[in-house]
Amino acid sequence: MTHKDATFSGILGNEAALQLLEGALARGEISHAYLFHGPLGVGKRTVARRFGAALVAGGDAGAEKRARRGLHPDLSEVKPEGVFTTIGQVREVVRLAASRPFEGARRVFILQADTLNVQAANALLKTLEEPEGEAVFVLLAASREVVLPTILSRAQAVRFSPVPQETVAGFLARRGGEGWIASGSEASGAPRPSVEPGLAAALGRGSVGFSLRYAEEPELKGLREAVFEAGFSFGGDFEERSRAAKEITARAEAVGSAREASFLEGTEDPDRRAREGAKRAGRAARDSAVREALELLALAYRDAAAVGAGAPELVANADRVEEIRRNVDEHPGADWAGAALALGEARAALAYNVSPEAILEVALSQTRRRILASSPGSSTSASLAGLRRGSAMPES
Repeated sequence: MTHKDATFSGILGNEAALQLLEGALARGEISHAYLFHGPLGVGKRTVARRFGAALVAGGDAGAEKRARRGLHPDLSEVKPEGVFTTIGQVREVVRLAASRPFEGARRVFILQADTLNVQAANALLKTLEEPEGEAVFVLLAASREVVLPTILSRAQAVRFSPVPQETVAGFLARRGGEGWIASGSEASGAPRPSVEPGLAAALGRGSVGFSLRYAEEPELKGLREAVFEAGFSFGGDFEERSRAAKEITARAEAVGSAREASFLEGTEDPDRRAREGAKRAGRAARDSAVREALELLALAYRDAAAVGAGAPELVANADRVEEIRRNVDEHPGADWAGAALALGEARAALAYNVSPEAILEVALSQTRRRILASSPGSSTSASLAGLRRGSAMPES
């Protein structure tokens, strides 16, 4: 369902969270700190910016529009410097929070709580314990568990959930996707879809943003193809898996390059600031694509587990069911669900500046061991021993 309130118009799903925030705005009962928690891509940041814009505007429609465009001095979004939000960034936030708003009704700061290290979190803690002035903090996190308890206890938690697949598919279809598929035309003026709306919604896993990208970005389609080929290739040696990791990394680079180009699209003579912004956007898109590759690999293995359990209707990669079924039949007894879970360590390693290519090589080797170790006739003893040791070294 699309929300109709003026502040949150166009937001899909998460009705309970939006109603809570609407009620707070209507009554003027605003907490000094909120924690928006939930999976990536379900609208937390968009809602935070809309909510923050309404707070700083104080009922002034013009000011709210400026704030939504990022042009209001009292609405600040603090983006991490690399992996973490630094103590220096937090100290500057604390300094600004103690002063009066420049022109708005309040000052609002949006921070990613799951990027605060212990020192940065402690620097913010005193302000959260004893708020001064009209400052409001909106903290974003993938889950409550990754936020320090001292921060968690001083913020009002607002849960965001994955948007239902049928809601996302309907949204994509309204953009013209079904018309494209049926007629091959592009009358709506939007980009031609890379995959059909229902499949894009399934691949997005409750994220409107990712579903939209799957529907419209051919680079993500290429990334998915490379992941599928690598994830279900069990006959090769380490050199082959290394080549597969290079191919996935190259596809991720293509996603980054496309984002960098789109950032500069329409700019005839970009200045240094614009070029630097485009490069940052490209790097972020590339890193996101590597994370998405690991998610796609886990999704493919979960689909294999569903097929193996006799539940093909639960498969997200609905266009690849027969391919998945062939792999399941070729490896009876394989621990597909365990292989999907084993990718968690690889996802965590991305936060520590490890080479994405190396992470992918290890991930492909470890999941291969996990799958083949459970298949009859495989060399289980060595594989299981490697798993017990938690070795990160791929076998040759």
